[in-house]
Amino acid sequence: MRKIASGCLLLLLLIAPCVQALEVHDDLGRDVLLPRAAQRIVTLSPHATELVLAAGAKHRLVGIAAGSLMPESLDALPRIGGRGGLDREALMALRPDLVIAWHSGNRATDLDWIDSTGIALYRSEPAALQDIAKTIRDIGTLVGITPSAQTGARTFERALQTPCIQLPPKPAYVIVWDRPAMTVGGRHWINAVLRAAGYRNVLAHVSRGAFHIAPEAVLGYSELAQISLKRSFDHSEADRLADLLSRPGPTLGGAIQMLCARRMRQSR
Repeated sequence: MRKIASGCLLLLLLIAPCVQALEVHDDLGRDVLLPRAAQRIVTLSPHATELVLAAGAKHRLVGIAAGSLMPESLDALPRIGGRGGLDREALMALRPDLVIAWHSGNRATDLDWIDSTGIALYRSEPAALQDIAKTIRDIGTLVGITPSAQTGARTFERALQTPCIQLPPKPAYVIVWDRPAMTVGGRHWINAVLRAAGYRNVLAHVSRGAFHIAPEAVLGYSELAQISLKRSFDHSEADRLADLLSRPGPTLGGAIQMLCARRMRQSR
């Protein structure tokens, strides 16, 4: 028996070094640690779902954010969260081993609760466009599909490289809403998108995200290029652009390409 026990111990020692935990740091710099590749992923925002798709991990999704307009292939998945907040019982019933959320878009109390359950939580809050590519790669690491995630990240990075970067930045006014009037300052991802597409937010000097602006002030920017984040749901090019700009995920690559094409037409 002693020989058998010694043999088992030796076998464990040989196997143990091969079993490595998967670890990344989310956009807040927090450790996200998994003992093995994630098998069941829940996303709590539309852009989080798109990040998982970009990484090639669609087959690991077991629940996605409520209100998401996603490919028909995801229609059968349960919808989680929404305006009423997170249904905690529904989340636990899905038995996720990884949740990907939007730090500033989801309720802080819900995210803190997920942390308390011990479920691995990745908080997405990109401060720069490259952070989106990093998150795609991080998801690949956590799911154990690094090659496909690298492909998705590179596809996004290529979309950021446009000829418009070389053009003189064209002043633009960003419309978030019109009643009441809202725009964005320098603390918003739209600024990086505009720079990549050859534009410059005229209110980037304001150290704020989205904020209300006086109607008379809006009139002062009426002669500038107008870039709207307001959806019209009429399937127009402007509506498609507003949709792509509405969330800090991989869709911003498509928005940059559309904006650059517009910028090139305006420079002729």
